[in-house]
Amino acid sequence: MPDGPFIVVRQRAGPLVKECRALRPRLSAQDTRADARDKKEILRCARSAVCHSTVDRLELRLALFGYEGSHYTLTFDDEHLPRDFAGVRRVLRAYQARCKRWRHGEPYDWIYAIEGKHGNHRWHVHTVLRDSQFSPAEVRYLWRQGIVDDEPVLRKEGGYRRLAEYLNKESPDGFWIPIGRHPWSCSRSLSQGLSPPEKWRDESGVIQIPDDVLWARRGQRENDFGAYYYGTYILPKNSALI
Repeated sequence: MPDGPFIVVRQRAGPLVKECRALRPRLSAQDTRADARDKKEILRCARSAVCHSTVDRLELRLALFGYEGSHYTLTFDDEHLPRDFAGVRRVLRAYQARCKRWRHGEPYDWIYAIEGKHGNHRWHVHTVLRDSQFSPAEVRYLWRQGIVDDEPVLRKEGGYRRLAEYLNKESPDGFWIPIGRHPWSCSRSLSQGLSPPEKWRDESGVIQIPDDVLWARRGQRENDFGAYYYGTYILPKNSALI
C-alpha cells in the first residue's frame, strides 16, 4: 500500500457508513498519454463511491429509512392505466395528496420512481415509505388504481445498494421517460436528514470495517501515481456506533 497522507471522506446515513481513502495525483502538462490516463483513472475512481453518482445518492437516502423502510410497487389495472408519463405523474400527485390527507397534513418521508420501459412496457410506480408512517394495509387502501406489492428495503444480499441500483436502471429516452427527468425523486424532509460528509487526512489507507456488520463491500484502485480504497458497510440495529 502506498504511503500517505490519504484524503479521507466518510459519509454516514442511518446505519450505513461509506468511506474512501485516496492519494490523488496531479495532472501535468508534461505527462505522457499513458501517464495522464493512469492519473485520470485514480481521479475518476476517487469521485465514485461516497456520494457522487446517482446510485450513491439514492443509496444514502434509502439508508435514512434505517430498518423500517418498505419498497412498494404500485401497478395499474387496465381501467386506470395512464396513456403517457404525464398521466402517471397526475395519478402519482393525487396519490401523494391522498397520503398527506391520511396523515392529517403531517409531512412524511418518501422516494418514488416512475418506470415503463422494461418488462411488458406497462407503466408502474416504485415508492419507498417508512413503516412507522404507513403500514402495508394503508398503502394498499390509498392506492386505488391497481395492485400493490411490497418488500423490505434492507436485505442482507445487497444492503441498500441493491434497490438503489434497481431504481436507477431506466434512463430518460424522450419516448417513455422525458429527457431531463431524474429516474427517482425524494421528499425534502428525507434529504434534509442527510448529514454532510466528514473529511480529514490520514497516514493510513486502511478502512476498518467492524466484524458484526449486516452487509459490506470493499474496492480499490492503485497504480504508480496514486491509490483509491473504499469500504461500505451497514451496522446492526443494536450497534453503539449508529
